[in-house]
Order: sequence, then C-alpha cells, then structure tokens
Amino acid sequence: MKILLLVAACLLPAQDDPAALARLIRPQPGESKWAAIPWLTNLKEARERAAREDKPLFLWRAGGGDTLGRA
Repeated sequence: MKILLLVAACLLPAQDDPAALARLIRPQPGESKWAAIPWLTNLKEARERAAREDKPLFLWRAGGGDTLGRA
C-alpha cells in the first residue's frame, strides 16, 4: 500500500490531506469484479467440482513456484 500511495502521490496533484489521497486511489465498488467470484484454493476440490458441474477449470498460477501470487 505504501508503494501505491507513493506512486499516486507522484501522479496526482499535491494533497494536503493523506486520507483524501487514499480515498482517491482506493478501489471503488464494482471495480474488482473478479474478487466477487468464489475462488477455490484447493486444486483437488476444484477438479471435483468442475467435473461434477461439467464446467471448465481455470487455474491461476504465479511465477516463483507458489500459487495465488504468494511468490
């Protein structure tokens, strides 16, 4: 969050109130629709559910060997 605030502070006009800057850069309702999806973190459970519901499986993997971006 500190890096994001620093970048925003460089790009936006100077703000006297840091809380006002935080409100400007905070994600707004409806902006992150992917976060509303009930993601599964257990691969075995996800495979079983996909097979049971006859739906495709979407696997999201980050670099570094760890899943979910915790690299």
